[in-house]
Amino acid sequence: MASLPKPAPRQTAVIAALLLLILVWTIALMRPTSILSDVTAPKAEAPEAGKPQQQQPGLDPANTTTLSAPPDDELRPLVLYAYADSESARENLRFFVDQGLHAAADFVFILNGVGNGTDLDIPRLDNVRVVPRPDTCYDLGAYGEVLRSGDLWRRYKRFIMLNASVRGPFLPYWSRSCWSDLYLRKVTGKVKLVGMTSNCFPEFHVQSMIWATDSVGMDLLLNPPSTTLEADDFGDEGEAVGLAGCYGTWTEAVHAEIGATRVVRSQGYDVDVMMAAFHKSRDFIAECAGATRDEDVLHDGKYFGTNVHPYETVFIKADRGIDPAMIESLTKWHEGAKRNSWDVCGTSSAW
Repeated sequence: MASLPKPAPRQTAVIAALLLLILVWTIALMRPTSILSDVTAPKAEAPEAGKPQQQQPGLDPANTTTLSAPPDDELRPLVLYAYADSESARENLRFFVDQGLHAAADFVFILNGVGNGTDLDIPRLDNVRVVPRPDTCYDLGAYGEVLRSGDLWRRYKRFIMLNASVRGPFLPYWSRSCWSDLYLRKVTGKVKLVGMTSNCFPEFHVQSMIWATDSVGMDLLLNPPSTTLEADDFGDEGEAVGLAGCYGTWTEAVHAEIGATRVVRSQGYDVDVMMAAFHKSRDFIAECAGATRDEDVLHDGKYFGTNVHPYETVFIKADRGIDPAMIESLTKWHEGAKRNSWDVCGTSSAW
């Protein structure tokens, strides 16, 4: 009997391909969740540009040992926010979380006497930590305690410390600046302490509701030389100042605030503040001599007959009755603008 002709190689390849296609199709029908459905399944939505992802499960939000400026962004700042509970403080915190958080810094919220703050709506983000502690030492002492823990302060080169008595940041609509950059750019080789405002009583000093500094300034604040611990109207010679102590009374905390400026200037460095009046002359500090207790600019009508405006200082003291109508209006307007620091601060240090 004559043998059947062998199929040509091309025919063999076609037959093999058809058989393979039939096999794959059969498997797909038998497995509705096959690899084919995986290819066409919609991808999970990517995180919004510029915003850190939610914290990984199991990451302790109070563990600051995982915080550090990365090698490729050594000037990434650390921002510490001190909170003690009050109606005004809650509103100020809420506004800061909405308007002040961004991806170009690491944030530590120090919660004094309020537990872990689960009702404060502080977001769980990779660059945010929450440190609960007792309501002791006042803000300056709390900063010092947290910064010393695990040598946190040695892992950064630039710092901002602020408390919940101020509301902000507030920047004009036309500004595209990042609030933290505005403060940190004032810190230079010569200037080691920058604040919002200054007070002339009992001597010139940078008020402590917000401070910016670098590693040199931070070392001085944490470890002030003993020769700089002078007496003033609120404390005696040798008592701790800056971030060096745990302050048990209001007068001790005020003495610590006043002494911080003295420490920085005694080492040959300068200080700077945002308020325009400080720059009206080259001798503002000398002009402070003889000031009285009631000349604190952070009271209603006490800023040379008017009030400090937050577009001047980025933040405003919100617990002393300074033009509450203005603060309320600016708060509503800025929240209504649907623009915040996530939109302007980027994802890394601007330096």
